[in-house]
Amino acid sequence: MSKYENVFMEKAFKQAELAYAKQEVPVGCVFVYRGNVIGRGHNLVNVTKNPTRHAEMVAFDEVREYCNLEGLDVASIVGELELFVTLEPCIMCASAMIQLGIKEITYAASNERFGGMTSCSSIDNYGRRAPNFKFNPNVDEERSIEMLRKFYDRENVAAPEEKRKLKKTK
Repeated sequence: MSKYENVFMEKAFKQAELAYAKQEVPVGCVFVYRGNVIGRGHNLVNVTKNPTRHAEMVAFDEVREYCNLEGLDVASIVGELELFVTLEPCIMCASAMIQLGIKEITYAASNERFGGMTSCSSIDNYGRRAPNFKFNPNVDEERSIEMLRKFYDRENVAAPEEKRKLKKTK
């Protein structure tokens, strides 16, 4: 991972830590425009009771707010956006990001169950892409997987009472 990528991936992991602290699946991300973070987000599915509040969607809301404050049209900058995320975007998020036409997606680890870039679906399934679109997979797998393990080893307080059980850490 380059120094540039490392700086922004570190910011994405900080967002994932915020998600973990809120009993959310620890996924975090940042959107970068011309070298500056203009959107950050982490999963808020349980907190909001809204299954679409994935890190990428939360962060993109901040991108829209940034554009409103700066007097920019989102469509005019989206082709320059880079997304750094701690886990491969799910099918919903990958499709949305690609259809929006963002420039680049860098993710820390593959998402074998729900990944929408290469794991469960292909970026070729989503229609149009930015002409020079690229993605950088698995840039910090161990760290991402360790955060997920830590999350799934504890009791899920958002699960229905009868499904809850405290898991023993190995």
